[in-house]
Amino acid sequence: MKKTIWMALIMLSAVIVSAAEPKFTRKELAYMPATAQIALFKAGIITPSDVLEAQIAQVKQYNGVCNTERRDLEKELNTFNAGKINAICFDRFAEARKAAKAAEERYRNGTARRLEGVTVGVKNENNVVGWRVDMGSLVLKDVPLCTEDCPLIERLKNEGAILVFSTTVPELYVNCMTWSRLYGVTRNPWNLAYGVGGSSGGSGAALAAGFCTIATGSDMGGSIRIPSSMNGVYGFKPPFGRVPTSEIAYETLGPMTRTFDDLVLMQDIVAGPHPRNHATLRPKLDYPTEYQSLKGAKVAVCYFPEWLKGGCDKEIDQALDKVAEALKKAGAEVKIIKSDWTVQKGQMKTFVNGLLSTEMFELIHMTAGHQDLLCRNVVPLLKNINDYNPKSLLKATMMGEETHADVQKNVFGDGCIALIMPTLATPFVSAAFQADKDNGAVINGKTIYSNDILLTPVWNLLNRYPVVDMPVMLSSKRVPIGVQIVGNTFDDLAAFRVAAGLSKVIPQMFTGDRFPDFREKK
Repeated sequence: MKKTIWMALIMLSAVIVSAAEPKFTRKELAYMPATAQIALFKAGIITPSDVLEAQIAQVKQYNGVCNTERRDLEKELNTFNAGKINAICFDRFAEARKAAKAAEERYRNGTARRLEGVTVGVKNENNVVGWRVDMGSLVLKDVPLCTEDCPLIERLKNEGAILVFSTTVPELYVNCMTWSRLYGVTRNPWNLAYGVGGSSGGSGAALAAGFCTIATGSDMGGSIRIPSSMNGVYGFKPPFGRVPTSEIAYETLGPMTRTFDDLVLMQDIVAGPHPRNHATLRPKLDYPTEYQSLKGAKVAVCYFPEWLKGGCDKEIDQALDKVAEALKKAGAEVKIIKSDWTVQKGQMKTFVNGLLSTEMFELIHMTAGHQDLLCRNVVPLLKNINDYNPKSLLKATMMGEETHADVQKNVFGDGCIALIMPTLATPFVSAAFQADKDNGAVINGKTIYSNDILLTPVWNLLNRYPVVDMPVMLSSKRVPIGVQIVGNTFDDLAAFRVAAGLSKVIPQMFTGDRFPDFREKK
């Protein structure tokens, strides 16, 4: 429905363009999907500069300062308006403005590429020539500038995308919310009291705030899916090897966007083998723009009532109710399943020790002599450094194999094309979660402070499963709630098919009255 509205708007604008200059508000330009922008760019109705300037204006009004100096974290923890959204490490607006003008010339001379003139927020993890990747850490704040683009950035640049700023991350990417002593607290545009997720939290917040059109993310424990859920955007955790990244099988890079169509466009561009990465899959998988309806398809839905003692927050259950209703409306058969996965079985600790036994061990080890500069959530990881070893990695692998067998038996072995489940046990997570005793997560009135609120890491253990995270509803406090759509191993298109079908029947974010209002309310 949203796509139809945008296409109708484009056609109407094309009709009147000769009679009068069509008018788009700053908000309309800032939040306009890439697919709609590109059509209007081609028609000469708007320009990349129009969109860029609208988004820069959004940044200036809502982001607060773009960080150039160390932030005072203690003053920001419980002060909502300190930096407002604070999703940007540093900007490259001058370079972006030049790139926008160059893109306009390409549209005039017929050489525009697939993402020509589309703005991108870049996670402070992706190497960009001349940019600094400091991992949100005071220890690394003076690390040398990058001398080479990573493959993902290379592909975005080659298709004409404009890189406008670097987005905030938690220190060393090891927090499910985004705050650090280097860059302060990143807050949710929908409600500043709450978090944006992590570790791609700055990317999610920038999209929700209308600062850019698409953004990059990475996912080692939910780092694309958590921010996507909390900011009301789409995110995709591809199966390991689909997008060129590191050799850590837990990790993958992927797109974050405000619409499903933009997710498809971006993923199709960044996927595929690359000469600098031997782990990427061959041949490239092509992502179509249209997907088969869900009529007759069988989809599993699991509420995970036993994940935590007392279950997930009631509003998470309400979101899954909406998904089940929407699936039926789309013609799918819904299978409600139960699972005995629980945090009481030690899954989170096994996952964390397994993850940190990979190359992530080096990140923790390199900071060992600088404990006075580290965030309070990083310091305990150093105390457990002896747990990060091959035995821990083997234990995590074995747990993954057991879970894989369960999923195959109860979901895909029973004819389901996908599993839909919560992303988080609650949407009500403080922006500076775990920074002090005042910043926890609330589940049905009870405050907890552990990472047990996450239902994402299992799909990093089972890293060959593709997962689309899509927005479903706004909570009572206007923090968005998203769900994970899990396809079978390497069956990306099944997950995309379900997301496409649901996007047609579930009211979408960034339409009507479903926009962030930058409120400050607990």
